[in-house]
Amino acid sequence: MIRTILFIIALALPVTAFAYVECDPKANVTTINGVGLPGKMATLVDGELMIDTIIASGERLTVEKAVRKAGTRVGIHVHKYGGWTCVLEGAMTDFAEGKPPMYYPAGTCYYMPPNTPMSTSNMGSVDAVIQDTFITPVNEPSITIIEPNYPGCK
Repeated sequence: MIRTILFIIALALPVTAFAYVECDPKANVTTINGVGLPGKMATLVDGELMIDTIIASGERLTVEKAVRKAGTRVGIHVHKYGGWTCVLEGAMTDFAEGKPPMYYPAGTCYYMPPNTPMSTSNMGSVDAVIQDTFITPVNEPSITIIEPNYPGCK
């Protein structure tokens, strides 16, 4: 009997926080479910890329831990291939098109479906520590910002 062993190969790329963000300058989405969102748009801070590797399927797996400052939110965006967020400390509120806002306290995780406009906000008074996990084709962004005026997007 032949046994196949699959190896995970580390991808030799520079490790920089937020390296997988893409901005769509043609997009102009400013609401979720017809409503503006709470919080000031801001990037995550204190990012730590924990895993950046190629898995057996040939796709890229990234896991990043970062802080969402109290009172801030990510710009409205999509994840072409979906992804997962776990809240390690604090709490986050997820706003996704077609769904009611969902509250996620520390110790919970949520799935971000593909191609669904969404944003998450830390509406609390304590910074939230989150962990994002994405599986994407190599050289594809894990997040595409579709809201104008997001910091770092032109």
